[in-house]
Amino acid sequence: MDLEYLPDIFSLAVFIVGFRPLVRRVGAHVNLWFVGWGFILIHFIALSFAVPGGWFHTATSLTALWATQACALCFVVAAANMPTPHVGPLLTVELAVPVLFQSGLVFVQPPRPDLQFIAVGLFLLPALHVLLVKKDRSRSMIVLSLACGMFALIVLPIARTRPLVVADGTLALLFLTSAYLYAAGSVRLSRGVLAAVAGLVGWGLSYPIVDVWLRLHPGHPPDRSLVELPQYLVVAGIILSLLEEHVLRTERMAMHDPLTDLPNRRLFEERLVSTMADARAAGTTIACLVIDVDNFKTINDTLGHSAGDQLLRALAVRLSWHMSPRDILARTGGDEFTALLAGVNDENHLRFIASAMMSAASVPISIDGQAVDVRISVGIAFSPDHADDIESLRRLADEAMYSAKRRGGSLLAFAGED
Repeated sequence: MDLEYLPDIFSLAVFIVGFRPLVRRVGAHVNLWFVGWGFILIHFIALSFAVPGGWFHTATSLTALWATQACALCFVVAAANMPTPHVGPLLTVELAVPVLFQSGLVFVQPPRPDLQFIAVGLFLLPALHVLLVKKDRSRSMIVLSLACGMFALIVLPIARTRPLVVADGTLALLFLTSAYLYAAGSVRLSRGVLAAVAGLVGWGLSYPIVDVWLRLHPGHPPDRSLVELPQYLVVAGIILSLLEEHVLRTERMAMHDPLTDLPNRRLFEERLVSTMADARAAGTTIACLVIDVDNFKTINDTLGHSAGDQLLRALAVRLSWHMSPRDILARTGGDEFTALLAGVNDENHLRFIASAMMSAASVPISIDGQAVDVRISVGIAFSPDHADDIESLRRLADEAMYSAKRRGGSLLAFAGED
């Protein structure tokens, strides 16, 4: 056993086991990344037992190569499926078959140039898939198919004579493609994402660079720690990305209502403070609307809490239709929503928006096959006309809403109206 690989085995094992709980918290979409690192662990274990000479050396070397390629395939599929699934099992098989088949032929004695040529030709399968199956023409699949098709055309001339170079080129193709797809599929290019992408690019380029080095300096391989440096950069990038994603998700949960995914009272009040300060500086008007569902308790008692939840989710969507990008709609109570409208021109403009909200809300909502009539009451207060501080503005809008309810509901009322 070659003890040189023990540090790599130990560090990867700690990485996989130690960060598994974080994967469960972030979500199942990152599982494939850790499956890929599991294959790299197998790669190092196989190399540690690859004693020169005999069939055992061939078997362990092939296992090490296949494990690396399986890792690269996992990375490609994981990156292509961010943030939503685009690459299904069929395309995964179409990628895996030529990759594993071609590299397996590297160790076949005597060499089989004809099968090598066929194996490289199979890289055209993803391109044919995209041409024939229209529904699968997502950006991820188009990028994958073009990369595989171009690779096949480039290496076909050397497929019979240089199978090991083709195998290294395959790894370069997979890691570089996963780097592009990871960057393209990320919601934002954070430091963790940039580090992981840089590591994947360096990992992919390391194979042709090592090939060129060995041609120029035969018998003097480059330092292994330098060659493996991009792998550790990918590890660091993925760890940082998972931590960033977990923090963002935790912050969002603290600032958003879990039922409707709207901002909660805390976020609304923060936005109200900043928006009012901006309005004062610019001399513009803002409006606060308190919206309450009429007879919501009756709906809950009659149809059940699940029906009430469905109603609130549907109402949140309908109210959002009438919000501009500068406005904010929040769920601030059980059946209470609060809206902040910035840059309101006058009372007529605001009355038009509020009436549109009431009209959208009044369309019956289908809940479990039953049409449920919904009515809302809306209370409205202006700043600076009605109040010039946050507490007073919210209080006056709330009082106006209760005034609309006392008058029978399904009405809108302005602060100060009798």
